[in-house]
Amino acid sequence: MNASAGMLLLAKEALAKEVSARLGQDERYISVTCQDPYDALLQSSLQPLSAIVVEAPQADFSELCRALKRLQNHAKLFVLSPPSAEPDVRPLVGDLLEDYFITPPRRQDMQQILRSMSSESGDVGRAVSNGPTALTARQVAEMLEAVRNVTGLEAHIAEIVTRHCGTTVMWMDAYQAPSDLRPLLLAAGDTPRVLVPKTPLGEFDSATREYLTAIQDCLPALLATARRTEALHRLAITDHLTGAYNRRYFYHVTDRILAQNQSASGRVTLLLFDIDDFKHYNDTYGHAAGDEILREVTKLIRRTTRVQDVVARIGGDEFAVLFWDVAELRLPDSQPPQTAQIMVERFCKAVARHGFPSLGPEAQGSLTISGGLAGFPKDGQNCRELLRSADVAMKSVKRTGKNAIRLIGA
Repeated sequence: MNASAGMLLLAKEALAKEVSARLGQDERYISVTCQDPYDALLQSSLQPLSAIVVEAPQADFSELCRALKRLQNHAKLFVLSPPSAEPDVRPLVGDLLEDYFITPPRRQDMQQILRSMSSESGDVGRAVSNGPTALTARQVAEMLEAVRNVTGLEAHIAEIVTRHCGTTVMWMDAYQAPSDLRPLLLAAGDTPRVLVPKTPLGEFDSATREYLTAIQDCLPALLATARRTEALHRLAITDHLTGAYNRRYFYHVTDRILAQNQSASGRVTLLLFDIDDFKHYNDTYGHAAGDEILREVTKLIRRTTRVQDVVARIGGDEFAVLFWDVAELRLPDSQPPQTAQIMVERFCKAVARHGFPSLGPEAQGSLTISGGLAGFPKDGQNCRELLRSADVAMKSVKRTGKNAIRLIGA
C-alpha cells in the first residue's frame, strides 16, 4: 500500500482513539483526523485519499457523504455507526458508501477497510515524483500543500523562485510580458502565464537552471490539480440546485466572521427568509417549476446584496444571508441592521416585480417572501443563536399576514 494516498478519519476524539487502537501499527495509514465536517471537506480537497471513514450520525449526513465523494471520487467511503443510526446509514450502501460498521469497531472491521484501499497514489504525486530530481521532497511537499487554488499555487511558486534566484519575480499574462524580461517559467492554460523577473537578469548557473526546469516540469500537474481542487471545493460548499452556499458552509463562515468581528458591535446582521406558500407553487406548477423559483430567487437576492455578504440556501425554500461590513464604520450613528433592512426591502420589491417564467404570465408579481433579521451580538453570539432569533422574527411575520421582513424585537 502506498502511504501517500491514505485514510481520512472524521470522528469525535473518543472514537478516533478506538480506531487507532484497533489499527495498531497500521495507524500510519491515517493521513489526517478531523472532528469537524467542514475541516474534513477542506482536507479532502488538499490531498489524494484511498479511504474516508466517517462517524455517524452527522448533520446533513447524506449531503456530507455526497460532498466527500465529489471531492474524492476514487476513495472508498466507510461509516462507523451506533445501532441507533443504522437505519439512516444502511440505504446509502452501494450508492455512496462502500460499507458500514457498528461501533465500537472491531480490529477485523479496520482490516477490511485497509484491504479495500487502493494502492495507487494521486495523479499529482506520480507526476511530480517521476519528474527531475532537482527538487527536494520537502519542496515538492510545500508545492502540493499550496495546491488549494491557482492563485495560491502561483504565489507560492513565485516566492520560492524569488528566494532561490535572489531576485523578485512576478506572474504576468504572456502577451503582457515586457520583451526585455526573459520568462523564467511558463504556466500553460487558456491564457498562458509567465513568471518573469522584475529586472533583466544574466545567465543562471547550471544548478539554478536545473531547479527552474524541475519546477517547470511539475507545473502542468500542479495546475491541473489546483483547478480541480477549486472546482471540487466549490461543489462541496455550494447548494447543487441554486449555486448559493449550503447550510454547512454558512454555519462555518458565519462563525468565522463573528469570531473576527467580536469588537464590531452592530456591524453584522443575519437575515432568514422563505417563500410564502411555496408548497402551493410546487403542487400547482410541479417540482421543476419550484426548482426554477428557487434559482430565480437566489439570483435576485444576489443582485441586492454586496460582494462580501454571504447568501446560502439552508433547506427547502429557506435561505439565510449574512450582511457584514468589511471596514470600520465611518460614522458613529451608522446602523447596519437598518442598512440591511433597506437592502432586504429592495429584494422583496424585486421578487414582487419579477416575472417567473416557469409560472406563466398570470403568476407575475404573485410571489412574496417572509423573513426575520437579527443583529450581532445583541440577538446572538454565534450562527445558531442568530438563526434562532431571526426565526422568531420570521414566525411573527407569518402569524400577522406574511409578505414582510421584521427585525427581532421590532
